[in-house]
Amino acid sequence: MHLNTAPLEPKRKPCIRDLATLTATLLPPALVQLTSLKQLRRRVREINATHPHYQEETPLVLAWEEQRRQRLSGELAVTVTNRAQVA
Repeated sequence: MHLNTAPLEPKRKPCIRDLATLTATLLPPALVQLTSLKQLRRRVREINATHPHYQEETPLVLAWEEQRRQRLSGELAVTVTNRAQVA
C-alpha cells in the first residue's frame, strides 16, 4: 500500500494578465452584458474545461456581471415634461 504524502499545492490566485486576456478574447464585456446569466454560466464552465488556466479568473467575471445586473435591476422611471406649444 502506498500513501501519497506529498503536500497539496496551494490554490492559485487570480492573475490580472490572465483576466485581461480572458476578457479580451473569450469573454468580451459586450458578450457578457448581452447574454443571459444561464448562458454565461454555461460559457464559464466551457472555458474552465477547455482553458483550465482561466479557472481562477472566470468566477470573477461572473460575479462582477451578477453584481452589475443587481445594481441595475431597479425600475427605470421615465419623466415627461410638459412643453408649451408655440403657435
